[in-house]
Amino acid sequence: MTTPAFPRTLLWQDLTSDELAAARDAGAMVVVPVGAIEQHAAHLPVETDARLATMVTRMAARRVSALPVIVAPTLPFGFSPHHLSHPGTISFGLETYLAALGDIAKSIANSGFRRIVLVNGHGGNNAPLRSKVGQLVTDGYPVATVEYWVPGESRWIPKLLGALKRGGHACEQETALMMVLADNEAEKRRIAEAAKDMKPRVIQPWIAPGYAEDPITEAGAAWPPIFQADDGGYYGDPAAATAETGEVILEIIVERLARFLTGFAAAPLRLGVSRDPARPLISEPLISGTAGASS
Repeated sequence: MTTPAFPRTLLWQDLTSDELAAARDAGAMVVVPVGAIEQHAAHLPVETDARLATMVTRMAARRVSALPVIVAPTLPFGFSPHHLSHPGTISFGLETYLAALGDIAKSIANSGFRRIVLVNGHGGNNAPLRSKVGQLVTDGYPVATVEYWVPGESRWIPKLLGALKRGGHACEQETALMMVLADNEAEKRRIAEAAKDMKPRVIQPWIAPGYAEDPITEAGAAWPPIFQADDGGYYGDPAAATAETGEVILEIIVERLARFLTGFAAAPLRLGVSRDPARPLISEPLISGTAGASS
């Protein structure tokens, strides 16, 4: 088996055009972190989603040994109008966001890269990303999307200590990860101190205060988690977060995301539109086999 030729760095922006062409020719896959700049309550910075998407994606990319993985520059802004009641949020409108996603993905594909993954760090991006990927794939562009926390969700959720046993917003999970991935020790201490007295919030933020029922969650219906000016800006139990928990769940998340990237690169996938049953259109795998795709 031939050892894949890895570029000198995994960061797209640090490579020359010639080096990117060589990585493409070596079968490299491109991953694009996509985040958001939005309020994260009183304890986390507005860049939380963009930072976590970026750091986790880079860490996972380094774990993939079966093929070269290039990490493109992060798209920091996302679809966050449900946070605009709070200062600090910068949001694309839906049409602008969908156009930006398409232009980024098509630019990478038009450079010749044959597999692209948009790694999402913001729940509010989910629906736009999935709709855009549906359009791109049927149009013949080999683009997938995954939320960085989902591949390992069944393993890291049991590690949470607080009242909400799932991911939320500025929650225990995000707070614990930022206690590990913040820029410096002073910022990590500031986060811990700011979060320590925050009360658990386990009712979805789309429900007005004092109302006990949540028909949206019960029915699996759709409604964005509106955080208006009278709202504390979080959903979950950030006070339960610890750096120790952050280290544990970070390892699970990175390992499982790297496993997904390897499996995705190895899968033959249907692409585009083909009405001829004798000539199905297949996006050929970048690597042989399914290493890393099993549990």
